[in-house]
Amino acid sequence: MELTEGLNTRTSIRAFVEKAVAKDIIAEILSEAHRAPSSSNQQPWNFHVITGTPLAALCAKILAAHETDRKPYDPSKGKTIPAQYVERTKTLFRELRPFLQKLGEENRSFIETGSLRFYNAPVAILLTIHNSFPRNRLMDIGMAAQNLMLAAHARGLGTCAIGLALYYEDIIRAEMAISPDFDLTLMIALGYPDYSSPVNAFRSSRDGLSDCVSWIGFE
Repeated sequence: MELTEGLNTRTSIRAFVEKAVAKDIIAEILSEAHRAPSSSNQQPWNFHVITGTPLAALCAKILAAHETDRKPYDPSKGKTIPAQYVERTKTLFRELRPFLQKLGEENRSFIETGSLRFYNAPVAILLTIHNSFPRNRLMDIGMAAQNLMLAAHARGLGTCAIGLALYYEDIIRAEMAISPDFDLTLMIALGYPDYSSPVNAFRSSRDGLSDCVSWIGFE
């Protein structure tokens, strides 16, 4: 797969087939994620890979906690982010709704419970960073995560980047034995896409470049 093709065809996968992902394939993907750039080549990322019975137990505990406290999915972040970004999430939900209706699902419940069980992916990967690093070093984690998702896509695997599960950080730390010296930054669902599911036909839109690009010094 050519790089440009990969960049333009990668999408978030929210339904997976029941097929294990071999450890050596995951290692290849992580090796390519590990090639991401980082400030002063410090490579601050750590990858924690979970599958099988431990992953099932993690999902069960997160879902049980969610049933108890019902922490809401809040794309407005408590109304602290500018409205234009909230509107993009609303657009996402409007575009996604017809695909979920084919599944008999509603947007909010699908996103909430789906994220908390990693959309039934056979593998979940947690990315962490030592808490001594400044906040701007999360850029390094983001670049490694993008490498990971593109490397998976090139091998016919699908991914979905998930932040919602981190609402239950205490459970994740306990189940995955994460040191308190490390911050949890992102989780990624990994597996073989189920293309028979309508939800995997969905592709999110993007605003025009004029909304996010400034040209300086160009004619």
